[in-house]
Amino acid sequence: IVEDAPLLGEILVNGVRAERFSQRDIIDGAVVYSHTSGEIGLKKIEDSFNLTLSDLSEEWTVGGNRVTGVRVRVTILPIDNQSPIVTVGEKFEVIEGEKNVITSFNLRAQDTDTPSDDILCTIVVQPTSGYLENISPAPGSEKSRAGTAISAFTLKDIRLGHIYYVQSIHKGVEPVEDRLTFHCSDGINFSPKHFFPIVIIPTNDEKPEIFMREFVVMEGMSLVIDIPILNGADADIPTDDLVFFITKPPKHGHIVNQLTNGTVIVQSFNLEDIKEGSTVLYEHDDSETKEDSFEIKLTDGKHSVVKTVLIMIIPVDDETPRMTINDGLEIEIEETKLITNKVLKATDLDSEDKTLTYIIRYGPGQGLLQRRLPNGGLENITI
Repeated sequence: IVEDAPLLGEILVNGVRAERFSQRDIIDGAVVYSHTSGEIGLKKIEDSFNLTLSDLSEEWTVGGNRVTGVRVRVTILPIDNQSPIVTVGEKFEVIEGEKNVITSFNLRAQDTDTPSDDILCTIVVQPTSGYLENISPAPGSEKSRAGTAISAFTLKDIRLGHIYYVQSIHKGVEPVEDRLTFHCSDGINFSPKHFFPIVIIPTNDEKPEIFMREFVVMEGMSLVIDIPILNGADADIPTDDLVFFITKPPKHGHIVNQLTNGTVIVQSFNLEDIKEGSTVLYEHDDSETKEDSFEIKLTDGKHSVVKTVLIMIIPVDDETPRMTINDGLEIEIEETKLITNKVLKATDLDSEDKTLTYIIRYGPGQGLLQRRLPNGGLENITI
């Protein structure tokens, strides 16, 4: 007869709960203790129940003494039959281009029948904008494994601060999020798959770029500097403020800002200043030059790029020819003398000398002016 029934299970006879059974049932193997209290955790536990022998039973003696009752102790051993329960916790953030440690506040798992340190998590879908690394040395080594992508890690690695997410893909792209897919196992049972979201905090890591074409300006005139001929871009998100600095001014003009009361030479201007209705100009100094240039630096506050802007000056024929040599001639009676540029010469600052033409307003009174022909002959020059 079962008295003081077990607390953590029940007695079954031929599969049916019972409060009494016979010696024959025991001999036939029909009596079973069934554990019913559920998961017991990592350590074994004890249960017990009392049996009282009825008068109908055969005499049961131990050491010559008749036994009327017995206390049965039951040891319940743990088995690994539970899957790890995974929790993705606090939002995980990393600065663009850097790395951050994954802690137990970000990812944790529990398994009632497995020590947490023994739980292994496997990455089934790797992140697209970075990778996970384990900075601890490999077993038997003293060298850190930092910089090597991993596909699995233990919760012990997490607890010890060995697991980092490295945000490695950021040049030319501006990722703001990433994620990986993983599941955890105790060696037998697997958790469902989980997403581990990653927030990427943008930073100023991209160099700005300058886009430009050759400036073309008429001699003595000015040219509006606007987006079609000078532009800047920055791939960072959010966009950084871009500023142009004149690091080497033009030699034959000035970069100015046109105001209502005149122009002012400037050393810098913003990209926004030249986008719409630009008041930034290049002013030529009206010198007889065909080209000019200036050096410009574009900065986003952290990174800079420098380029030289070429300027083509279109000449304007606005200069008067000048007589540079007029020494006259000394000539004997009936003598003929050649007029060369050693005795008569004119020049023009904005025209080629060979294109200049002499116009005779008053001819000689005591002789003739003649032009030598290509064939060697002479012809008179008349007014």
